[in-house]
Amino acid sequence: MRLLPLLAITLLAVSPVACGDDGGTADSDKDTTASTDTDTAVGDATVADTADDAGDTGVVDTADTAEADTVEVDTADTAEVDTADTVAVDAADTVEADAADTVEADAADTVEVDSADAADDATGDTAEDGGGDDVSEDADSGGPACVPTEDPEVSCDGVDNDCDGAIDNVDVGHDGFCDCFRVGILGATGYAPTSNFTAWLDAQGLSVTRTILLNHPGTVTDAFLAGYDIIILDRIQRAFSADEATALGEFVKTHGGGLIALIGYNYDNGDPAPERDRANSALGALSLAYTGGYLQTSFGVTPTFDQSFPVSAGIHDVNYAGGIAPTAAAGAPGTATVFATVQQGDAGLAYEAPGESGGRVVLWGDEWITFDSDWQGFADVQKFWSHLITWVGPSAICGKPTSN
Repeated sequence: MRLLPLLAITLLAVSPVACGDDGGTADSDKDTTASTDTDTAVGDATVADTADDAGDTGVVDTADTAEADTVEVDTADTAEVDTADTVAVDAADTVEADAADTVEADAADTVEVDSADAADDATGDTAEDGGGDDVSEDADSGGPACVPTEDPEVSCDGVDNDCDGAIDNVDVGHDGFCDCFRVGILGATGYAPTSNFTAWLDAQGLSVTRTILLNHPGTVTDAFLAGYDIIILDRIQRAFSADEATALGEFVKTHGGGLIALIGYNYDNGDPAPERDRANSALGALSLAYTGGYLQTSFGVTPTFDQSFPVSAGIHDVNYAGGIAPTAAAGAPGTATVFATVQQGDAGLAYEAPGESGGRVVLWGDEWITFDSDWQGFADVQKFWSHLITWVGPSAICGKPTSN
C-alpha cells in the first residue's frame, strides 16, 4: 500500500473505466513506502499532464486542460495498490472529476483501465505496477473449463469427451491403437481371400473404406485424402498420375497422415516390373520406392525382425513370400529404418517425414499378411498389423490410446 500525501490532482481527460471483480483488491503484502510522485495512478493509467506509460490507456487530451477540476485527497485517506494495479477507494470517499467524467468505487470494487491495457488483457499478458512487479492476469487465457461427458471416452466425434487432453483416444478393444482412425484402402484385394483381415479391421471399430482405382483416373486428390487418417496401398491396378502422387506425398508430409504400402501381387507371372512401377508411381513424392525383383520364392519364410523398433518389437512369426525390397532414396528428407530382413534383402522399411507435421510410412515388401492363410497359420500377423496401424496413425487426430 502506498500512503499518498496531500496533493492536488489535475484531471484532464479520463478514459471510462469498468469495475472488475474483487479478486484484485490489495493483499496483505502492502508497500508502505510513501509516494513522492506528482501523478496519481488509476490501474496502469496515469492521470497527469502527460500519460506516464505509453502502453496504458490513460491518454491525456490537452484540449481539456483548461476545464480540468482539482480534487483534493485527504492525507487520512489512502489508496491501496495490489500487484494487479487496481485501486481500492474507501467507502466513504468518492473521487469525482469533471461532471462528464466521474469515477466512483467502494471498498469492494476495483478500478480497471481500458481493455486495451495490458493489466486487464484476457490473454494472460502481464502488467507492471509502480513497483515494477510482473503480474499474470489470466493463466488459462479465460477459456471455458472442460466438462467430462464420457469416462472412458467412447465416441469418435472430434471432441475431448473425457477431458484428458487427447481428442478421440478411444481404445475399446484395448489393442493399443485408436479406434477412431479413418482408414482408406486403395486398390483391389490380392488373389486369395482376406476375410480375416477385413473382419479384424471392422472389429476394432475403425472406419474402413476400399476404393478401386482401375478405370477411375484422378481419384486421389487432396479432398479425397482429407477424409482419411491412414491410407493402405493394396493391389493398385494402375499407375498414379503426377498430381495424385503429389497429393499422397502432401497427405503424409504436410498433413501428418499415415501410409502402409504392400506389394508382391504379381509374383505368379514372374515379372515384377508392372506392379513395382505402379507402386513407385504412388511413392515418388516421398522419395521411397520398391527395387529389384522378387525375393524369397518359397512359402513360409519368416523374416528377421528388429526387436528394438516399435513396428517389429515382439514380432517373430510372419510369413514372407515373393516380395520386393523397399528402399529410401539417398539423401531423402526424414528418417528411414529397415526393421525386417530376409536372406535375399530388406523386407520392411519404416519412414518418418521431417517436421512436427510430418507423418509416417511403412513399406512392407509383401502382401501375404492380408490373406486368411497367414492370419490362420502364423501367430503374429494380427499383432503385426496392430503395430503397423499404431505406428503410422497420426497422434494429432486421436491422441495416444490409454492401452498399449
